[in-house]
Amino acid sequence: MEPARSTLYRSFLLSAVPMLLLLGAALRLWAWAALGLAFALLLAVSWLSARGRAAGIRARRELTPSAFEEDEVAVEIVLEGDRPSRMLEVVDSFGPAIAHEQWMLDPGGLVPGSRRRLRYVSYCSRQWGVYTVGPLRVVASDPAGLFRSSRTIPEVEDFAVFPRVYDVAGLGRLGARPTFAPQESSAGRAGQNLVYLGVRDYRPGDELRRVHWPASARRGALVVKEHETDLCPYATVFVDLERRHRAGTGKKSSFEYVVRTAASVVWTAVRSGSFVQVAGLGSRPLHVPPGRGEDHLAFALYELIRAQQDGQATLTDVVLHHLPSVPANSTAVLVSATAFLDLPALDDLLRAFRDRGVRPAVVLVNNHSFPAIEGWPPPRAVVVEKCREVTFFLRSRGVPMRVLEESDDLGAVLGREGVGW
Repeated sequence: MEPARSTLYRSFLLSAVPMLLLLGAALRLWAWAALGLAFALLLAVSWLSARGRAAGIRARRELTPSAFEEDEVAVEIVLEGDRPSRMLEVVDSFGPAIAHEQWMLDPGGLVPGSRRRLRYVSYCSRQWGVYTVGPLRVVASDPAGLFRSSRTIPEVEDFAVFPRVYDVAGLGRLGARPTFAPQESSAGRAGQNLVYLGVRDYRPGDELRRVHWPASARRGALVVKEHETDLCPYATVFVDLERRHRAGTGKKSSFEYVVRTAASVVWTAVRSGSFVQVAGLGSRPLHVPPGRGEDHLAFALYELIRAQQDGQATLTDVVLHHLPSVPANSTAVLVSATAFLDLPALDDLLRAFRDRGVRPAVVLVNNHSFPAIEGWPPPRAVVVEKCREVTFFLRSRGVPMRVLEESDDLGAVLGREGVGW
């Protein structure tokens, strides 16, 4: 925003120039005319100086490309210039914040060939999603402060805001378990782990450091120590993106709960060292290949927030399609946007999991507890009965499960240790 004093001075000079010139010419007071010309020259030089300083400034932004809701984000702006400049103002647009315009003032001098760093801190106060940061606007003024010239720098970046996640209690007990150094998923057998398995006879080529000397002395022949092969936990998260299960709007919608739940499962699994893959089918397929670590977590969350609940395939169809890619002795978490599941088809799916040694878990978001946006919802008594039926069905088969309602606190429900999970 331009200072009021600069505007006042500039307005005074702009009005004084023609008045002095006219009075000087009419009254033959050449000193007044000269003063008018001096004021006009001052205005022209100030205007050109302001434009030149703004044109010679380069700026770039440094920030992390993602954060979680309500996180604090630090952004640095690096300024460089071809001309000396002072009292620069930099305006940046930070989309994830409600107050998206961020103003910074550089009171120091920008010398050609040098760099100045400005920093501001903002908050991800908007709901999860992909936003833009930028463009940058640099405002420079002349030494007298009469004119201000701005230059827009098209430094625009995408910034991902991830949903707030919660630790999902009991998830670590499902599927394969890690040992000291998780590697490939496997059953317990001879390998290079730190977990002691037993001893066996010495074979040519075995390292001497693996010889179990006390046992060799007892047997009268060399025996070597064997350890278990590393086990690595592996989780597959299936997300229901079927269009007809949409209900509610904004933060109180079935899709909101599905995304937050899936993100929490991925967060918990990755943070425990698991390999994680994600699958869903909307108009754009949701597919996150297996991986682990912080970079993979960020990629999986980014794909989740880009997903849309506009698909036609049922969750059961999605699982059957990706079943060959689910490793044996792993965990499969199904995040459904409805409790009205096809139980015979689900029973066939559970048998297929059992045949592969896969341990399933199911999270059901009761979409009929949210305001309906398409058609009329079934009677409340029918919904309650269906939730009881599917709960009994899953627990009778030993499947850990949760049912999420619109009134539930996701953090409390997902983090609660309970019967069946």
